[in-house]
Amino acid sequence: MTGGELAMFLGIQSARVNDLARDGVMVRVGRGRFDVRKSLHNYLARLRDGAVKGGPQTDELKAEKLRLAREQADKLEISNAAARGELVRAAEVEREWANVLRDVRSTMLAVPSRVGSKLVHLSAHDVAAIEAEIKAALEGLANGD
Repeated sequence: MTGGELAMFLGIQSARVNDLARDGVMVRVGRGRFDVRKSLHNYLARLRDGAVKGGPQTDELKAEKLRLAREQADKLEISNAAARGELVRAAEVEREWANVLRDVRSTMLAVPSRVGSKLVHLSAHDVAAIEAEIKAALEGLANGD
């Protein structure tokens, strides 16, 4: 059979027949002629091998595809939440909390002097003891105690 006839028989391009002949799949028996039986046998074996290699997916591949799909869904969900204004940047939250905690600290450190001016019967030693306790408590909080 000629290369053109073989190509038409298999439903492929003539150039593909020549490529397969170079790869040893199609068996030439003369100039422009092919052994149909051997060529068809080799061609079908090649298709079968390709189907097995790219065939049924392993459980590991399925799990990876599922993980990828979940990650893509999570990414889209986060993107949509950000677009709706439902998310804030961690740096912004950290900055605001730092401001709040700085205000709490300065207010707490001012307590002993305010108490000392309102309760005049307290001695300087009493006010210093209150101040020491407040500082200890703030330090404990800062250290995670």
